[in-house]
Amino acid sequence: MKKKLLFATGNEFKFDLMKKRLSVFDELELISPKSLGIKIDVEEDGKTAEENSIKKAKAYYDAINLPTIAEDSGLYIEKFKEEEQPGLFVKRINGVDGLSDEEVFNYYFNKITEYGGESKARYFTGVALVDESGVIHSNTLAEHEFLLTTKLAKTKSLNGGILEPMSFDIKANKYFEEVTEEEKEEHYKELNEVYRKMVKENIMEK
Repeated sequence: MKKKLLFATGNEFKFDLMKKRLSVFDELELISPKSLGIKIDVEEDGKTAEENSIKKAKAYYDAINLPTIAEDSGLYIEKFKEEEQPGLFVKRINGVDGLSDEEVFNYYFNKITEYGGESKARYFTGVALVDESGVIHSNTLAEHEFLLTTKLAKTKSLNGGILEPMSFDIKANKYFEEVTEEEKEEHYKELNEVYRKMVKENIMEK
């Protein structure tokens, strides 16, 4: 019988990515809130990505008593001034929430244009897991640098993420949308290891 793990997200792109990431565990079934017909509004008012991931994981665990994993991330853009840094609020522009993906994309495109058309950037990802006993395990990881550029990828599609058309993988020397599965594994290598170690030690080996 497979062990079940809920991933506290309503984002199908993130769910598919997590499913691939944890596919190394044959005896694990990753479950989405949508498949269970539940949706919990969690106030993500933590000061860090890790704090927010803990809040999300605990809220879903408390609701359905199922081991739960959650994540949150913040974005740092090298050329932006301190007051311009998106941090945990990539979609909140000048204090305004609820903007469309196109509006958010256009904001960053215009800001990057102001700074010469490109800037290095980095995501900081917080991950939290609540095991079957209700114990919380968490970590934070700085992902490797990439380039935000106004020279857009060919398709200019926002389906993979709002900033994906602007995002260039420095190490692979290609846009995010062009990166192969093998290169994605390399891109997310450190983050994958953190997730897999956490799941192995706190879900699979218990």
